[in-house]
Amino acid sequence: MKIKKDYFFCSLKLLRNIDEIREIDDCLSRSHNQCPFKQSHGLIDSGDNIMKIAVIGAGLMGPAITKDCLEDQGVEEVLLVDIDAERLRHVAEELGNPTKLKTIIQDVTDREGLAQVLEGYDAVGVALLEPLNTHAIWGAIDAGVGVVELSEPSDEDVEAIDEAAKKAGVAIIPGCGVEPGLTDLLAAQGMDMLDSVEAVDIWCGGIPEDPKPPLDYKIVFGGPYLPLWPGKVKVIENGEVRYRDRYSLGDPPRFDGIDRPLECFYDGFPETLHLVEKFEGVQRCTEMTVRYEGYCEKVNFLDECGLLSREPIEFRGREIVPFAAFSKIIHPKVRLEEEERDITVLRVKVKGEKDGQEILYTYDMVDRYDNEERVTSMAKTTSYTAAIVARMMAKGEIDLTGYVEPVRVIRGEKMDELLAALDARSVKITKTVTHA
Repeated sequence: MKIKKDYFFCSLKLLRNIDEIREIDDCLSRSHNQCPFKQSHGLIDSGDNIMKIAVIGAGLMGPAITKDCLEDQGVEEVLLVDIDAERLRHVAEELGNPTKLKTIIQDVTDREGLAQVLEGYDAVGVALLEPLNTHAIWGAIDAGVGVVELSEPSDEDVEAIDEAAKKAGVAIIPGCGVEPGLTDLLAAQGMDMLDSVEAVDIWCGGIPEDPKPPLDYKIVFGGPYLPLWPGKVKVIENGEVRYRDRYSLGDPPRFDGIDRPLECFYDGFPETLHLVEKFEGVQRCTEMTVRYEGYCEKVNFLDECGLLSREPIEFRGREIVPFAAFSKIIHPKVRLEEEERDITVLRVKVKGEKDGQEILYTYDMVDRYDNEERVTSMAKTTSYTAAIVARMMAKGEIDLTGYVEPVRVIRGEKMDELLAALDARSVKITKTVTHA
């Protein structure tokens, strides 16, 4: 799914310019500063101290990528890049000001300046929203450094990025967090173990541990905007692409340890799965976003009121975007406060045949805020995934260049390595096998 027109990655195109993005960033300092880390959960040994990793973005996700890379004994230097000096200072202090952490103030829209900053690094982790993530990618390409990013550039930029990255001999790996990212990779792993695939079904969502009105939801990634994109989404049913209303309900899921009723709504399907050989001929493929019960009813009401529209309207002689105004008003009620805790749930089911027998592989994850490390669940599952893959890149283990979707390179042994590394960080994903 390209730059998620829902889950977590809300486009900032509705903003007028970069200054407005920064203005909103400033007013969200409390959210951005919620990256307090305690002591490390232990150093990771990746070999000799040879890797140099750069991380762009010191908001909610970038510090967790930075933290994880710092804890790897095979990393000799981590550079954290952001335009906000105070934010950089805060993150460095919370991380204990380690000697191998460097910080630098840099505007990512200054392509030449960013390229100079990134020269000499082995991999770059990008934790920015569109359009800033695209600026960061171009700076890295100019510096001759590969990128692992949490979101995705806009569709119209992909071809040019692919061509430039191949010419520079580097890989740009987009959508390498939890969703998109882990969900796609787990689905691909399940398909790889089957002779033929009948169905792929995915559920994923970030929810607060203690839900509160008005939406029983808190933003844990994606800046100031709620991930709300009414409209139609594509699913595969009976072997054909069909369209569903995004905020129509699927069967309510249940996850261990979560007693409050949940619901899920349609979020299309991961189109990167078309890159997996055995996906051809699949009869059903859906992806559902998980929320607490009642969420969709509220969202549909907001949509009917016109508050989710991205189309500008005139108000008192000024042009405003209803969704931007609504987001500004509701943000104090939906931002995750420092004392609040989050949960990330994930389930991937892959059904098919192996050796003439029907088999169902089910992957499950219920991840919670890390009270000891003081890291959000969304940061753990999203940023640690990107950090692990960035170090694979830094060690020269990514053998493709250009625009490289995760399912093209994180398969087989590399996928096993990723899951083992996440498990070592207390991100537990279980797999069950059901025989017909």
